[in-house]
Amino acid sequence: MEPEKKIPVRWSKGQSGNPAGRPQSSRQRIAERLIADITDKWETHGSAVLEHLACNEPAKFAQIAYGLVPKDVFLSVAQQPPGNLSPESWQALTGVLDAIQAAKVGADVEPAAIFQFLEHCLRAEFAKPVSPAEPALALAAPVPRCPV
Repeated sequence: MEPEKKIPVRWSKGQSGNPAGRPQSSRQRIAERLIADITDKWETHGSAVLEHLACNEPAKFAQIAYGLVPKDVFLSVAQQPPGNLSPESWQALTGVLDAIQAAKVGADVEPAAIFQFLEHCLRAEFAKPVSPAEPALALAAPVPRCPV
């Protein structure tokens, strides 16, 4: 008969093998005292120090501010065209606007009228033919005339 093997004691979840915890090191005590002293001085002179740095040493001020920003914060500055258009689509749209301005359409013509006319022309050019089986659609609004 073999002797029974001892199973090592396992701690229950949340139970520590050392309830008193790790003893505090002298380095930890020094760091805590230093932080307490810095906090005390900051409460007394912090605002004046920031004012001096901002006015007289802006590079140092920026360095300190940058050092305080958490590293997991990423700032992204990206220029995004309106309407979530791609840069190519935005360029095409500005090209259309440039063409309208170059045509020197009269000042009495509203931009909305020009865009209605362009929309009508585009729909007429690229319309999908209606098969005879589909019912005819009535126009909701009259066809706009060319404003020029």
